[in-house]
Amino acid sequence: MAIKLNKREKISVAAATAAIAMFILLQFLVLPLFDENARLSQLISTRQKEFDQIRVLQAEYRQTAKQTEQAQRYLKTRKRGFTLFSFLETLAGKTGVKSRISYMKPSSTPLKDSPYRISMVEMLLKDITMPQLLSYLHGIETSRDMIAIKRLSISKGEQQAGLINTVFQVETLEK
Repeated sequence: MAIKLNKREKISVAAATAAIAMFILLQFLVLPLFDENARLSQLISTRQKEFDQIRVLQAEYRQTAKQTEQAQRYLKTRKRGFTLFSFLETLAGKTGVKSRISYMKPSSTPLKDSPYRISMVEMLLKDITMPQLLSYLHGIETSRDMIAIKRLSISKGEQQAGLINTVFQVETLEK
């Protein structure tokens, strides 16, 4: 049984069929491709950010590895039997502040999973001049023995104007 359609109805049916075909094509093929493209673009952007972060971390790691290698070289070139306490005492003699040392409190803390320990000395210098202090601190900071000043407190001396008291902590790595 054949249905007879006039020319106008045939055009309407063809147009409706084409519209349905276009809808199906758009809904199930074109739009998913656009969605997938957007998702992939977002994924690429995220991966690029992760890659940039990895490059930054890699540069930091290389810098840290270089510093560690340099520190190990410095530790190997230290005099045998080096101790922070004796270094500070010797330096105090060279800079003329040895007689102004009120106390030196050494302490040591082992580093976990390492052959090294952090050696620290807390010191009080009483009634010294600013140039004496600067000379002493300069000797500490410019030493190739990897010594660092961790804390420093300066106050006016009680006895004479122009003199100061200073308490500071110095630390280094030792084997």
